[in-house]
Amino acid sequence: MAIPKARSTASVRNSVPHRAFTPPPVRILLPGGEVTGLLWERKQLPGGWVYLVSVDLWVCDEDGVMSTAPARMWVDAPSHTRPAEGIDPSVYADVPTNPLPTPDSVERELGRRRPPGWVAKSLGRRGPDRAVLHAVDCADAPTGVPALTWEQALDLAERPGIRLCSLCGAAYELEPLLKGFESIGNE
Repeated sequence: MAIPKARSTASVRNSVPHRAFTPPPVRILLPGGEVTGLLWERKQLPGGWVYLVSVDLWVCDEDGVMSTAPARMWVDAPSHTRPAEGIDPSVYADVPTNPLPTPDSVERELGRRRPPGWVAKSLGRRGPDRAVLHAVDCADAPTGVPALTWEQALDLAERPGIRLCSLCGAAYELEPLLKGFESIGNE
């Protein structure tokens, strides 16, 4: 199979500035088989890596003249791409690569921050336990409910019949604001 020819283009995303970037060939695994294309960019997402690749397709213009034109697409890597056979692996070093940003020191020490806000889940009954206040990312939190600010969450938490979820941290986060910071650990 012939390797597609690439036009050298200056790339602002290229890791080597002021140099023409020629994308290296790459094998692209498609449902109907395998084709050789070009690797233009690599991008890391939270679920893994995706590659921007191109393949030449046949196109017909208004006059009926057939020619090839590159079609670019993002594909899941490494499950849909492989290095081209017979190509020096060092040619892939110049491919623009966009990894996820490195976490700051706070995130490295404490872990990912949870999304801000709280939501209330009505229990549909009267009495001392009418609703539960959850963090927005709690597994028991209702979906499709607008998130409350910390002031709204505190106002709601002060009402009778509202319980703070102890599984997701709503109780841990809001009780010191309700009862004072001296109440931490006095249970």
